[in-house]
Parts: sequence; structure tokens; C-alpha cells
Amino acid sequence: MVDCSSCLLDCSSSAHSNNSTVCYQACSNDTTTNKWDIEVDVKGQVDTGADSNSQRFSFSKLMQSIAYLDPGNLESDLQSGAIAGYKLLWLLFWAHAAGLAIQILSARLGVVTGNHLAQLIRQSYSRPISFVIWLFTQFAIIGSDIQEIIGTAIALKIFFGFSLWVGVLITATDTFLFMWLQQYGVRKIEVFFMVLIGVMVGCFWAEMFASHPSIRHIVEGILIPEIPEQATVQAVGMVGAVIMPHNMFLHSALVMSRNLGEKPTVEKKKEANFYFAVESGLALLTSYFINLAIVVVFAQVFYAPDRDVLQLPGLYDASDVLRRTLGEGARYLWAAGLLAAGQSSTMTGTLAGQYVVEGFFGAIFKKQWHRVALTRAIALVPSMLVAVLAVKRFDTMGEILNVLQSLCLPTAIIPILKLTASSNIMTSTFKNSKRANMLYWLISWIVIGFNVYLFVSYLKELSWPPVLVLLTIGYFAFVVYLVYLPVDRVHSKHGIHHTEA
Repeated sequence: MVDCSSCLLDCSSSAHSNNSTVCYQACSNDTTTNKWDIEVDVKGQVDTGADSNSQRFSFSKLMQSIAYLDPGNLESDLQSGAIAGYKLLWLLFWAHAAGLAIQILSARLGVVTGNHLAQLIRQSYSRPISFVIWLFTQFAIIGSDIQEIIGTAIALKIFFGFSLWVGVLITATDTFLFMWLQQYGVRKIEVFFMVLIGVMVGCFWAEMFASHPSIRHIVEGILIPEIPEQATVQAVGMVGAVIMPHNMFLHSALVMSRNLGEKPTVEKKKEANFYFAVESGLALLTSYFINLAIVVVFAQVFYAPDRDVLQLPGLYDASDVLRRTLGEGARYLWAAGLLAAGQSSTMTGTLAGQYVVEGFFGAIFKKQWHRVALTRAIALVPSMLVAVLAVKRFDTMGEILNVLQSLCLPTAIIPILKLTASSNIMTSTFKNSKRANMLYWLISWIVIGFNVYLFVSYLKELSWPPVLVLLTIGYFAFVVYLVYLPVDRVHSKHGIHHTEA
């Protein structure tokens, strides 16, 4: 821990100019009216060593970045394959590419500043604006939690025949498992995620091979861009399922698991950014191959070009489709993969919720398990209530939850782009170049555009209810305000300074 005592005595002086970003955070927030002491509590940090001049690639410095799919992601995949066959594989690839670009920006933000996204938003925006952004982020976490809870309950029903509401209640114990596992450090959590990812890869790829896919159709689907008219909603949902708002907050905080030292040099930060980019690329590539397998399976076992689909299969219906076409074993492979997806999204939801609440509101409790319990309850309690009350209508709820994710996405992407383009926050060395910034904004507007289309389509299906229309106008006004709000000006009000090491 950096000793910032001299800095805290006079935050208006230049005493802190030679200290690390932790000291800048302390100075910027320790004022006469408000004191924030926010740390990212990461046990078992990975020591990357002091030498950053080596030109050789070091596997010892490479960590397992978290790749995961939630059950809502799986439902989006199976319905895309069921209604469009192989034709949306190209969109699946480019959604992962866009997600990778944004995820790399999130990680770079954490490496360079020493703070994660939630902390930086709290420091850089006014209290009302940051509170609204927190609300959107918390809604995104709750929406993901609902999908995770129902997905896990469906997997338990397939395996053991439990009623869905019983499976929903059992799922609540997942949080206690993670609270126990978190005490043993980041490496243990990585191993647990690798096991879950391995289960998903094994189960879904086994089903893909069993379905005897067409290699030619897979290649054509990846290379030829096409969105069938009947699959527009599924195409938009696919983008929203891959790029989730709370995932950006999570990855900006997970960079703290790499120990860069108290005063990391520019070279050390560049090295860290490189390894995080490699890790994110591997994680998203793994995610893509899992998603691809699910799309291909249901393109083989359900899709028919000339058939009018009155009702698409959901997570539970999918197991029956696989049983009829591939045999009884395929049903249990699907359940095992679904259970692994539910568990991985439980872990990421718990981590993201912890970082988001503490980033926006500070370290509420000193003991870690108290903080995990509280931050998890904020999302888990309403998720459990919704899941229990609407458990039999989950497939109908899936579209609503995708709309919720689409609404929350711009409030995460826009601050990332504004913060990473600021030389006051990122320094002139690490801020986005003009060309890179234009590319990132283009990617973001395409992603946001897809999600806006889904939201407008949903309003059209509801015949444009006046209350929702008014809320929509207010929402888009807020998004436009975020775009034009100069983050540097707000940031300077808090006296935050950042110099290069």
C-alpha cells in the first residue's frame, strides 16, 4: 500500500505528483466534505515481476481472463440457429470482435489509472449523473441474474426433476459458494472458471459433432453477411447477449489482480495492456466457439428453410428437441452445459455487483464477506422475487431482459469512450488516438444502434404506450447528454491530476 500521508495533508499542493495512482485517488476524494477510501480487494495477486524490457513472451505473466456465457446468451444462440440456420454466424463473430475492442478499452482504463470504471465514473461525473448510471448498471446486473437463476433452475429440473421454483431457491446458495472460494485468491477463482468453461466446451461441442454439421455452411455463415427478415429480433438480441454492460465494469476491475508495483513505469503499463489484450482475446475466442457450437447444433436439429416457426424453443424446450433428434444423452449434455453457464454467470455477477456498488458508494463494510453479501443481495433479492413469480413465463421474459440490457449498454460504453480519450485521465501516452477514437465510436454506435432497434421494435409490438414513449424520450435525452458532457471539465472539479511515471 502506498503511503499517501504527505499527500493527504495538502491535496492542493504538488506533494502527490510523484506518487502512484492510488495516491491520486486518495487526494482527489479526501476533502473537507467527503472522504472516500476505496480499494479493490484482490487476494492472491499475480506478481508480474519488475522486468518489463524482455522481448520474449512470458506465459508466467499470462492469466486466465474470465470467459463466460450466461443462460440468456445460450437462449439467444439456440433461437438464432433455430430460425436462421447458419446465416447469423458472421454477426456472432463481429459481435465478439466489437466486445473485444470495448473490453480492451475497459482493461486499459484500469491499468493506466489504477481505478476501475465505477470509481472513475463516480470521480468524473456529478453525483446525480453517476447515480443514474449506477441505476442502469444495477438493472443490467439484475437482468443477468434473472437469466442465470432461471437457467440454473432449468438445468436442475432436467437432471433431478425439481420444480422450477425449488431450483430457483437452491440457486441462492451459489453466492455462499463464491464467498467461500473468493477467500482463496484470484488463481483459485480462475481454476474454477476454467473448469466451468471446459464443461461448456465439452458438452456443446460434443453435441455439435453429434449433429453432423455442414462445414461449408459454417464457412459461408461466417463470411457472408445476411440477416433473414424473420430473424431480425434474434440478430439484435445476439449482439446484446454478447456485449453486456456490467461486463465492462468487471474487466476494468479485474486488472487489479496483476500486481504492477507501487510506481509502475510507462513500459510496465504497456506490458500489462498487452497481456490483458491477449487474455481478453483468448477469452472472447473461447466464448465465440461455444456460441458457434450452440447456433450450429440448432441449425441442424431444428431449422428448416421453408417452415414457418410459430414458437421458438426456450432453454427447457431445447433439451426435448435435442433428446428427440440426438438421443437421451444429448439432453443431459445440454443440462450440464446450461448448469456450467449458470454458475459462471453467478460468479461474474457477484464480482461485478461488488465492484459496482463499492465503486459508486465506497467500501461500505470493512469485512469482505459483509461487502459481498450486501452487494450480492442488492441484485439477488429482486432477481429471486422476479424469478419465482415469473418462472413459468421465462421464455416470454427473455425478450424483455434483452431490451433491459440494450437500454443499459450506452450508459457504460459512452463513459468508457469519454474517459479513455482524455489525456487528463489516461495521459497523452495512453489516451485513444484520433483514428482509434473514431473507430471505437463507430463500433459503439453500431452496437447501440442494434439495441435501439430492438427497443423500438418492442415498443411497436406494445402499440406505443404513452408512458413508455415518454420514458423513452427521457432516456434518449440522457444518452445524448452523456455524449456531449465534457468529462474533462467535470473531472477537473475534483482536482484530479495524472502524470506519467
